[in-house]
Amino acid sequence: MARSIAEIKQTMTNAFMADGTVRERYGLSENDTFDDSFSVVSIENVLFYIVAACSHVLEVLFDQFKADVDDKISRAVVASVPWYYKIAKEFQYGDALIFNEATQQYGYEQVSEKKRVVKYVAVRDRGTSVEILASAEAGGQPAILSEDVLTAFKQYLNRVKIAGVILSVRSLPADSISITATIRIDPLVIDRTGTRIEDGSFVVENAVNAYLRNIIYGGTFNKTKLVDAIQNVEGVLDVELHACKYSTDGMTYNDINGNNYTAVSGSFSPVNLRNALVYVV
Repeated sequence: MARSIAEIKQTMTNAFMADGTVRERYGLSENDTFDDSFSVVSIENVLFYIVAACSHVLEVLFDQFKADVDDKISRAVVASVPWYYKIAKEFQYGDALIFNEATQQYGYEQVSEKKRVVKYVAVRDRGTSVEILASAEAGGQPAILSEDVLTAFKQYLNRVKIAGVILSVRSLPADSISITATIRIDPLVIDRTGTRIEDGSFVVENAVNAYLRNIIYGGTFNKTKLVDAIQNVEGVLDVELHACKYSTDGMTYNDINGNNYTAVSGSFSPVNLRNALVYVV
């Protein structure tokens, strides 16, 4: 950001007055200031003002040049995964797209956050295509887009995308996660039903729900992080994780082989935790 003429001049006069040779030639003491030592119409004051004014003009020109370059870069299309994520989040349900002749891109006449119904987006590069998962929001959690919204969203992406790129756009219910585990507890804090004695809350279940809820949309479930989340609960002494299974249709469950699982839908929903977690002393 360009400095004012006064700021630039102050920087120069401070350096001028701090120079020992200058003070000696002018007969100035270390406590003298420039404004007290030189009048407004003195040659020194006028010269400093002229140089400061010229420097200010240069800084303003550089700021404008930087702004012009940044604007040009921002209008350039780089068809990367982050770019597809950005344009997907910019979808406005109910608004028509307008083609901008200057930028050769589609956009909206006016930005409206209220119409941006797509709250969760995950973009995956599949090599020969780009997969985009999208969800609305309900109760602070991902929720599938209605058929009408999904149809409009697909049409929007087909217009703004790079020509020739194949998109696979889906909005799916959360993948169901089934977890069975044996949890050794401190009976002074948690009883055998998994209830915290102090307030009656199911703290382990809450920790599992919080872990799954906080996995970034399109992210990966990790068994180690799940165990860590449970062990961080006050009153939990040890965790023995048994089977972890997933289902994309809510009916057929498959074992999670290995330590990680990436949701087909982009998000996770736990099932039957109350009966699947066993508490022992």
